[in-house]
Amino acid sequence: MEMIGSRAELAEKAIENVDPATIDLHRPFVDEIHLTCPKCGKPMTRDLSVIDCWFDSGAMPFAQYHYPFENKELWESQYPADFIAEGIDQTRGWFYSLLVIGVFMTGKSPYKNVLVNELLLDKFGQKMHKSKGNAVEPFTIMHKYGADTVRWYLAYVSPTWTPLKFDEEGLKEVHSKFFNPLKNTYTFFQTYANIDNIDINECNVSYENREEIDKWLLSKYNHLVEVVTSGYEQFDLNDVVRNITNFVSEDLSNWYIRRNRNRFWASELDNSKKAVYMTTYEVLTGLCKLCAPIIPFTTEEMYQDLTGETSVHLADFPQTDKALFNDLLETKMNLVRSLISIGRFVREENKVKVRQPLSEVILDGKTKDVLGDLVELIKEELNVKEVIFEKDLSKYMNFMVKPNFKECGKLFGPNMGKYTELLNSLSESDIIKLENNEALTVDTDWNGTLTINKEMVDIRIQSKEGFNVDMENNNFVILNTNLTEELIYEGNAREVVSKVQNMRKNAGFEIENRITITYNGDAEVLKTFEQFGEYIANETLATKMTVGEGSEILDINGHELKITIEKI
Repeated sequence: MEMIGSRAELAEKAIENVDPATIDLHRPFVDEIHLTCPKCGKPMTRDLSVIDCWFDSGAMPFAQYHYPFENKELWESQYPADFIAEGIDQTRGWFYSLLVIGVFMTGKSPYKNVLVNELLLDKFGQKMHKSKGNAVEPFTIMHKYGADTVRWYLAYVSPTWTPLKFDEEGLKEVHSKFFNPLKNTYTFFQTYANIDNIDINECNVSYENREEIDKWLLSKYNHLVEVVTSGYEQFDLNDVVRNITNFVSEDLSNWYIRRNRNRFWASELDNSKKAVYMTTYEVLTGLCKLCAPIIPFTTEEMYQDLTGETSVHLADFPQTDKALFNDLLETKMNLVRSLISIGRFVREENKVKVRQPLSEVILDGKTKDVLGDLVELIKEELNVKEVIFEKDLSKYMNFMVKPNFKECGKLFGPNMGKYTELLNSLSESDIIKLENNEALTVDTDWNGTLTINKEMVDIRIQSKEGFNVDMENNNFVILNTNLTEELIYEGNAREVVSKVQNMRKNAGFEIENRITITYNGDAEVLKTFEQFGEYIANETLATKMTVGEGSEILDINGHELKITIEKI
């Protein structure tokens, strides 16, 4: 038995006259070549067996560089691979053949890590078959949603090493949660940067001179870089895309950009406006680099447009700047956002529109020192005139605690009355502990030492008249929902502004276009324009507002407004 290692060796040892440059190594042509046996001198014939086709794939680390015949230094710099990735069905095929040939040739494995992809199933967890009618045509899906959306979805929906149930609805969710916020943020930044003719190099505001919300975003971003880098290093793409998706949707788009629109809209290019441009630019370019391995096309277009550089794929991967970590500021902002979320829920529960201003929100006095100068955010987000900190919240609400009869009936039986009396004697702090899933231990003369948990009670918070309350994680938000006449007119004015802005958008007006407004309506509508005309004009870029016959009819909190807008 003799193994031939190259065309040249075959030509040298062949009995027949063989040209190494033109010889066809496929059957039946290679079968016509014979060698001379070095032991007995008789002709040797090629073994008629055909090697497994996976041998070709297993030889890939060598064949791609034509090693060992050339590219020795390049091959040595690339071998072994950091990782390989393939489906679980390739255990016997590719993984095995790679390993066998690699060890045979070098004495070591050709890869350091193996990432095994599980199977792609239909949305019900069944294998896809054309005969079943549940197969997904990949190119149709990619043409419909884009290759990048599909790539992000595959990593988002489940860890790579678990079976993936492919559902087209999931693609829509990924587009809504990630791609839309990312592209909207980029478009928003690009629009105003072009209007202001921004040179980003002239917006270099030092970190110390940036506003707190800028520092907060940079802290969140650098924590993101840290966890995303770890995710990539552990080959956990599911962790990578979910962290990035949450950051883009919740932190960047829904909070930072929304909270800083007025800074982008400001007429003067002062340090505040430069800082918001610079911070957004730094985070957007960083996100392009973080996402580039998974969504190469979207990030390439964005990065080139933002930087003017050749390619995001030639840029260095982001490094975590721990000097920009600000855990205290993140804690404060988390509390602010939690309180705002609770307050919005209170509004929704009591059918009070977000655009309707309220006189005050009452918060637990313990949060005053923590929130500091971020109180203004709460005022703006909850649309209240004043934030009041109160140590004694019982002025605005009562706690009602009753037994959870479903859980406790079988526990206490005839002692249920005594258990009810015990609950009635609990202090407000005890009730709050139970609400926050903390257990209470109480000594009784009828049941010994009793441990009470949240499942054993039915806790209800009852607001006092004129107030509405809710709580979460021991954070209370109490809204004063009494509406004065002035607050009602201001709510109407905000509704007018919102409707006019939609009219501008539907008419195709540019952001900077000035308009005139002609309006009419009942006494409530006219009074709204009389009291808040300047506000309406400023917010809608109206240079002139006159009473007349409007062509479009709008509903303003139950009042009919007839209005026409015209571009100047």
